[in-house]
Amino acid sequence: TTLLRTIADLLEPTSGNVRVSNMTPKEIRLMQKFGIVFQNPVLFEWRTVKKNIELPLEIMGYSKKDRSDRADEMLEMVGLTKFADHYPQQLSGGMQQRVGIARAFGIRPEILLMDEPFSALDEFTKEKLHLDLLNIWEKTNKTIVFVTHNIQEAVFLSTRICVLSPHPGRLSAVVDADLPYPRTIDMRDTPHFGELVSKVRNSFEGGSL
Repeated sequence: TTLLRTIADLLEPTSGNVRVSNMTPKEIRLMQKFGIVFQNPVLFEWRTVKKNIELPLEIMGYSKKDRSDRADEMLEMVGLTKFADHYPQQLSGGMQQRVGIARAFGIRPEILLMDEPFSALDEFTKEKLHLDLLNIWEKTNKTIVFVTHNIQEAVFLSTRICVLSPHPGRLSAVVDADLPYPRTIDMRDTPHFGELVSKVRNSFEGGSL
């Protein structure tokens, strides 16, 4: 989480430098190339689903029509078109998180930062959102930096896993998650998936790769 917030220019590094596409986090932020999804969706209860998605675009000065068109596009992407006029409290936790993802993608960022976005959800909902996120990623081809403490989640969602050691700021391993696409839930029962999980776990615990 600290690393993600540093990348997003929400925290200053205590030492060293951070570069994103050969630019500083501040430069990237000012160019509005970041989208962020937090652990909680942080939706405004008095705004409809569509108006929540439109909010960053409104702040950025987009016209009413452009905001509406972009929000409609994002609603379709996350499968919530029928819920555009609902309020957050009328949605399930998983649906609220999809609104958060739609809002982050609405500004068309180059990089999407996700801070344990599914950790508070039940397993069934989490599985559905895993598949939704992979589908969105394949459609948009955007870079996603996803923070999680769940090893299986990391293996299933990632192309590359950066394992941070318990010592702050130390990268203990980089593991390529070379599972085929499209990914399916039953892949988690395959021997190769289990091998990748063990590889990540061993690297975190200081074992051999």
